[in-house]
Amino acid sequence: MKVEELPPDLFVGCPRYLTQRRFAELAGLQQQEKLLARWGDEGLLPTRSFGRHRLIDMQALLQRLDPPQEIQG
Repeated sequence: MKVEELPPDLFVGCPRYLTQRRFAELAGLQQQEKLLARWGDEGLLPTRSFGRHRLIDMQALLQRLDPPQEIQG
C-alpha cells in the first residue's frame, strides 16, 4: 500500500470529531476502513469513545500533523 501525507489544510473547518466513515471519505481512504480501525486500536489514529461510538479526534490529529515550531533565541 502506498503511504501518503495528509495535509492539515485538508481538514480545515471540519468538526472536532468525525466518524471513521466520514474521515475515510475526506481522506480518500474509503477502501481502507479496516486499516483505519486498526490504527485506532493501535493508538496511531487518535480516537474517543462516546458510548458505543468511536470517533476520530480531529483536534488531536491536527496537532500531530502540525510540525513543532522552532524557538528563535
